[in-house]
Amino acid sequence: MCPATQATDELPFLVDGGELGELIRSRDWEKTPLGAPHTWPQSLRSALSICLHSSFPTAIYWGADLRLFYNDAWAPIPAERHPWALGQPAAAVWSDIWDVVGPQLSQVMETGEGFSVFDQMLPMVRNGIRHETFWNYSFTAIRGENGTVVGVFNQGHETTQAVLARRQAAVEIDRLGQMFAQAPGGVVLLRGPSHVIEIANAAYMDLVGRRDIVGKPVAEALPEVVAQGYVELLDRVYRTGEPHVGRAVPVMLQRGPGAPPEERLVDFVYQPLTDPHGARSGIFVQVTDVTDITRAEAALRASEAKADAIINAVDQMIWATRPDGHHDYFNDRWYEFTGAPPGSTDGDAWNDLFHPDDRARAMQIWRHSLETGEPYRIEYRLRHRSGQYRWVIGRAQCTRDETGAITRWFGTCTDIHDLKMAEEKRQLLLREMNHRVKNLFSVVSGMISMTARSAPSAQAMAEALRGRLNALAKAHDLILPAASADAGSPRTAALRHLIDAILRPYAGPAGKTQLDIDGPDLPLGSHASTSLALIFHELATNAAKHGALAAADGRIAIRWTIDQSDLALNWHEHVPQAGIRPPETSGFGSMLAEASATGQLGGSLGYDWQPTGLRLELKLPVDRLRC
Repeated sequence: MCPATQATDELPFLVDGGELGELIRSRDWEKTPLGAPHTWPQSLRSALSICLHSSFPTAIYWGADLRLFYNDAWAPIPAERHPWALGQPAAAVWSDIWDVVGPQLSQVMETGEGFSVFDQMLPMVRNGIRHETFWNYSFTAIRGENGTVVGVFNQGHETTQAVLARRQAAVEIDRLGQMFAQAPGGVVLLRGPSHVIEIANAAYMDLVGRRDIVGKPVAEALPEVVAQGYVELLDRVYRTGEPHVGRAVPVMLQRGPGAPPEERLVDFVYQPLTDPHGARSGIFVQVTDVTDITRAEAALRASEAKADAIINAVDQMIWATRPDGHHDYFNDRWYEFTGAPPGSTDGDAWNDLFHPDDRARAMQIWRHSLETGEPYRIEYRLRHRSGQYRWVIGRAQCTRDETGAITRWFGTCTDIHDLKMAEEKRQLLLREMNHRVKNLFSVVSGMISMTARSAPSAQAMAEALRGRLNALAKAHDLILPAASADAGSPRTAALRHLIDAILRPYAGPAGKTQLDIDGPDLPLGSHASTSLALIFHELATNAAKHGALAAADGRIAIRWTIDQSDLALNWHEHVPQAGIRPPETSGFGSMLAEASATGQLGGSLGYDWQPTGLRLELKLPVDRLRC
């Protein structure tokens, strides 16, 4: 008869029992001290039947040497010792932990009293490596038919992962506790719908001004916040699970017994917490007292606004830079003058507003100041919002800290364009006056000499000379507005009259035949009259000194035409017996004439020196002649 058939027919306690039941049935027990199963006592049979049919990890240690039986649920416990461990003595199976479980089993065998333990550490060897393992298990005495203890009934399960998880959680809680304690802001952990304060760090207790708050609901620990709506807000966060963030929110706190309410400004976060099942368990609160910094920032903003108001009230362009020269501030006057968008000239971009001819010089001087700390001062042309370049004077001084290191540069730009132009005009007029006085003496001297040679008497000489000097005075009167106080007054003159008035005093006795003037009528504005008077005066002076008007038979033909928007004027001198040579250098008068033609009137002036005299072509836009 096979063991399986024997179990079915004679050993009903071995029926079923899973893989371990099959393993027990297939084992040849007659060769072991336990003998054949049909000889096993009823107490072993009953205990083994319960063991095999239990869904909980269960084992039986039987007899004096505690031979091991176990079910399928218990089979993973011995790990690689299964299935060898079946029927083996406990001391052999658990040699690695026998110093722990051996005395426990012996105590149960000797006293019959049950034994249980939780999270017992057993240094179990698995795959050749010793591990700390943890177990919940119990030992219960099995009594034989005569009432003596014949074995031990064992149930238990491994708790290693749970123990390690609790350890890790404890370490994490300790770490969080230390972190909370060291956190500069207040940290509070609230539990349950009543918001009981479970944890509160020192920073939070300092904020609220009391220490006896742990274990109390918020409404009891801080009653003054109830009417301010903070408990209601906690209720909403707990109910909805939605966090809440507050920035610089005012809260009235009674920070100490009998102390008056004090307003503090706080940043805070209410973060709902959930348990492993997803149910709300509490609220994590983080609070930062921002009263001082908020008030300081408000005071700073007020101070900056006041400073900006003062700076922008000054009729000066003001700017500032970092120690390295990086521009990071310009006042409103700067942007009004340049028309640049705010912020567009920060850094080195402001250099783009300099006149191209001034950039290298300005940057060189600025770098010298940055390197030496010496004050910055320079005159340069800055692009105005109109698109024109205007002269400004730039100045800057640095500030230093207690070590002498530069902390900031503060500078200004002052519009000096009108003053600069006035100075240049004044210098030009002074040079012009000096030049004209010299020319006047030369012309008068020539007139005297020429008159003396041709006058039959002293009286005739005086009369002729007086007439020429009066004519010269009339010519000079035409250019008087350029140097007079009322130079801006409207003045007009005809081109023909202007030319005749300027040249007539320089002509000799045959003045009518020396000058040939012809061209269409053209009214001139005051500025154009002055500029043209300077040009013709210079031409007449040169002609009187060296050209056609220096000889009695000299002739000057002046012709002009108007073609669309341009005036074309030709000046032709003719001296039959003279060999005219061009001047080796251009005198001041020639340069002044050319500057008047090109710079002030926007035209061109061309010289052609012929042996018989000067040929000159003057081209001017008509619209500029009406100004």
